[in-house]
Amino acid sequence: MKSDIVHFHEAIPADVSTESQAQVGRCDVMLICGTSAVVYPFAMLPRIAKSYHQNRKTIIVEINADPTPLTHEGISDYLIKGKTGTILPKIVEEVKKKI
Repeated sequence: MKSDIVHFHEAIPADVSTESQAQVGRCDVMLICGTSAVVYPFAMLPRIAKSYHQNRKTIIVEINADPTPLTHEGISDYLIKGKTGTILPKIVEEVKKKI
């Protein structure tokens, strides 16, 4: 049995990469969680999201223990420092209160 996780040195299925890039153009908010943001091609997705919209801005929220190149390059609008497994459930609870 194989999981849906792509490990280092494994190829990312072409259809997954294509669909991810297509969906990036539709997002209003992108969460970047627990990553070094240096593994390509997916490290480009936040940059693509920022460049897609002429009239509106995609908000990039980075959740990481440490800053990444996205933080340093000003791609991320917000950096929430901490463990993804701790922070994401808190975000989910806050969102549930609003819907």
